[in-house]
Amino acid sequence: MKRTASHQPSLPQREGILPSHLDFAVVGIGASAGGLNAVRTFFEHMPANSGMAFVVVLHLSPDHESVADQILQGCTSMPVHQVTDTSLIEPNHIYVISPATQLSMNDGYLRVKPANRPRGKHISIDLFFRDLADVHKEHSFCLVLSGTGSDGAVGLSRIKEQGGITIAQSPDDAEFDGMPLAAIATGMVDVVLPVVDIPHKLLEIWGNTQSIRLPAPHDIDLVEETPAHEREAAEHALREILRLLRTRTGHDFKHYKRATVLRRIERRLQVTAQPDLHAYYSYLESTPEEAKLLLGDMLIGVTNFFRDRDAFEALERHVLTTLMSADDDQGGKEEVRIWSAGCSTGEEAYSLAILCSEHQKLELDPVKIQVFATDIDERAISVGRTGVYSEAIVTDVPPTRLRQYFVKEGEAYRVRKEIREKILFAKHSLLADPPFSQIDLIVCRNLLIYLDRESQRELLQMFHFALRPGGYLFMGSSESADVCSELFTPVDKRNRIFRARSGANVQRRAPSLPRGGFTLSSLAEPPSFVQVPRKFSYAEIHQRAMAQHMPPSLIVDANGDILHMTEGAGRFMRYVTGEVSRNVLVLITPQLRSELRTALFQAQQNGAPTLSRKVRLKDMEGECLVDITARPYKDEVTDQDVRTIVFNVSRIEPGSDLNEPNLQTENEVLASLENELQRTKQHLQDVIEQSEVSGEELKASNEEMQAVNEELRSATEELETSKEELQSINEELLTVNYELKTKVEETDKVNDYLANLIASTDIATVFVDRNMHIRWFTPRAKEIFSMLPVDTGRSLLDITHRLDYPELAEDASSVFETLTVLEREVSSKDGRWYIARVLPYRSSEDHIDGTVLTFIDITKRREAEEDLRLGQERMRLVAESTHDFAIVILDEKGKITDWNTGAEIIFGYSADEVVGSHYELLFTAEDIAAGMPQDELRRARESGRAEDERWHVRKNGSRFYCTGEVARLQADAVHGYVKIARDLTGHKRLHDEQCRKLEETEHSSLMKDEFFAVMSHELKHPLNLI
Repeated sequence: MKRTASHQPSLPQREGILPSHLDFAVVGIGASAGGLNAVRTFFEHMPANSGMAFVVVLHLSPDHESVADQILQGCTSMPVHQVTDTSLIEPNHIYVISPATQLSMNDGYLRVKPANRPRGKHISIDLFFRDLADVHKEHSFCLVLSGTGSDGAVGLSRIKEQGGITIAQSPDDAEFDGMPLAAIATGMVDVVLPVVDIPHKLLEIWGNTQSIRLPAPHDIDLVEETPAHEREAAEHALREILRLLRTRTGHDFKHYKRATVLRRIERRLQVTAQPDLHAYYSYLESTPEEAKLLLGDMLIGVTNFFRDRDAFEALERHVLTTLMSADDDQGGKEEVRIWSAGCSTGEEAYSLAILCSEHQKLELDPVKIQVFATDIDERAISVGRTGVYSEAIVTDVPPTRLRQYFVKEGEAYRVRKEIREKILFAKHSLLADPPFSQIDLIVCRNLLIYLDRESQRELLQMFHFALRPGGYLFMGSSESADVCSELFTPVDKRNRIFRARSGANVQRRAPSLPRGGFTLSSLAEPPSFVQVPRKFSYAEIHQRAMAQHMPPSLIVDANGDILHMTEGAGRFMRYVTGEVSRNVLVLITPQLRSELRTALFQAQQNGAPTLSRKVRLKDMEGECLVDITARPYKDEVTDQDVRTIVFNVSRIEPGSDLNEPNLQTENEVLASLENELQRTKQHLQDVIEQSEVSGEELKASNEEMQAVNEELRSATEELETSKEELQSINEELLTVNYELKTKVEETDKVNDYLANLIASTDIATVFVDRNMHIRWFTPRAKEIFSMLPVDTGRSLLDITHRLDYPELAEDASSVFETLTVLEREVSSKDGRWYIARVLPYRSSEDHIDGTVLTFIDITKRREAEEDLRLGQERMRLVAESTHDFAIVILDEKGKITDWNTGAEIIFGYSADEVVGSHYELLFTAEDIAAGMPQDELRRARESGRAEDERWHVRKNGSRFYCTGEVARLQADAVHGYVKIARDLTGHKRLHDEQCRKLEETEHSSLMKDEFFAVMSHELKHPLNLI
């Protein structure tokens, strides 16, 4: 009959993963509080062409935007991406987790999903390391840097299990050493270094990984490209490595698969920077501590609570429900026996005990549970025995089970006592030690895959022998019992659950597993060896002699718990059903219990040895008399108080007289006992009466204490939850604080830039709010306003100033209303001039939060402008007073921009009529057609000036003769030409008249000369006329 069960919530299942196709290393970097600075230091020393990809997982606040990618981009030339969507991983790139997300890896891609973690717990690093290990295998690296808590410790172990390299920052070098210490405590860290040295080591390991030369993991007889002599040398080195490992550690790996052995050795080659097996053998031979490290790699057994949750749910459904039911087909059994073989650090065993405990609570008459947890690794067994695990188990254990079966102890969780008591941890070799018997369920997961086929068969035969008929076998996801299909039948083949066959055709026999020799499957047989006899010890001979001839004895502590016993003392003990106890008064034979209790009491009271009365006992050899000597003893070496108990045995010969003086008759014993009983009853009655009164008081007190205890427990749980939440928030705040610190440093730099800019511009600036109260001002402003630093907050209108600016308040109010910039020139009482600019103050949120007043000293410019104005005025007066010369100002294109009064008089146009027109209107039509205006400008542009004398046209169409020149203007602010012309029409006409008269005179003179010449000739030759 069962109670009603409530549904047990579970954590989300991981999606199916695909192996990575990437051929380069992917480095996962986990950091928390103080870690961003460590990550920066790491990338400052990491070359940009390392050929590796880097994924940075930080504990970020989900409520703040992260700038971690911007910070990292400032210290490396590698592209830095904040992952917000599915991204292909590329070498020489850095990927940074985004806030409120969980980063995972599948194939060669990074994927993002919303973070789904228990409140106050950080597991993002563990989750990503697990994916990285399962997907990228031996090409995965992980770094655990500064941070609080233990995130990363579990995922780091998975990295090492899959053949990757694990590195932790030195705790002394970390700002917060919680995460590095938690990682190192797992025993799975390969390298511990300061963060500045990690990049160099990482490059060294990756470079060596690419150059390692190992023999093929398959059969050595297959044809390979490697030369035969190199293969033989490698095989010899491999045999020597395993021989040396067995010699120094006592562990023989001859039954392990060749590929497994090579993969584990390859890890050590990577870490120790050895290129091949021969070099590693030399290193192993010269470095004694390396054997222990290699053994640790060979014995890697990483497990988790409820690993492969679907398989555990199938185990509950198909197996535990049947085994734990009181009315199953094997009804009548008082105990369910479970064997967790290869349990590693015990998570699997505790998972089984928790599931069984949950089923026990559903039964009205539950059966007892005994879980045997065994492993060959003593270190792992000791971890499981203590039952203390890091906070990272929240990744695998649902919150309900975490509260019910674990107790928080600092930064770790301890399995509750009622669960630990169900498990017996022991060192045990499946290949060498005999199995347990009468087992209902054997759980052996992910162990057989490392062994050769013959060893797998022998272990399955041993499991079948250890199981009760119809018992169950639970295996790993990559394992199967098909190699012994005649012994096991599938129950759930997908989840690897099998049941032992029983019947006439199945013979149950104990397997014979090999225990000696040293061979590795697929390797050549080594030479045989001779068993060397073990050296004897005289101490052992002495101990055996004492055990044979001295009375049986034992040692107990102050509570009566047995600490040690000699070989013959066991015959006086009796083991009963129920919870196992070590108390001697519980285990002692009932006939001796009263005498032993009395002797121990008197020895404790008197501080001296006490001898009990003789008691008649029967054993296999007949009857005997036994008396007990109890003696207190204080060991000076350990400073511990113990009690020694010695059993003095004397045989009773048949027919002997038992009325010796030292042997009391039965009547005397009975009389003595009756007297003692009477006294005891009287004393007991008094005690009962007192205890009844005390009992009522204690009962009331107990009820009150229980209520107080429940309140305290509830308060403790709330405080613990609050502590975890505060710790989580603190980690996030530390990361945010570092980002803000970086921003503050950048802001300080910007402020320095602004301070230098303000000092260099020498502009008086005052910031006021909407009420004209001073917020801030530059030092230059104190020269205009009578302000001091303490005036911040006062109204600017209450401050005296040197400006002639009565419109100051009105302008500020106008700017508030119109949101436009207002500018005017104002003077001061000391004769200086300023450009006053009033503009609205806009905040980063684009709110108008005040006004900015700037005052630029333009006194020198104003003086220069005044000088210029005066000069221009003088020039204007000169030009205006000059009526004989036309002064025409042209722009670059020859358009008239200005002219003087003389030009108006000469050309007949007013300034308004010609400004903006091309100056060719002043030329005659034939000159315009010949391009004379453009030619004149060209000559002026090329040579600086062009002289000109020609006819021009007035407004009325009349022509007049001008002389002058066109000059190019090349001042900074003025570009164009100036044409200066003078009306010389009268002079031209006078000159023309003079020329005409001169020509006429010259012509008359010429005619006269010709006449006189003719006349002279005729006079000289008069006869020619006849």
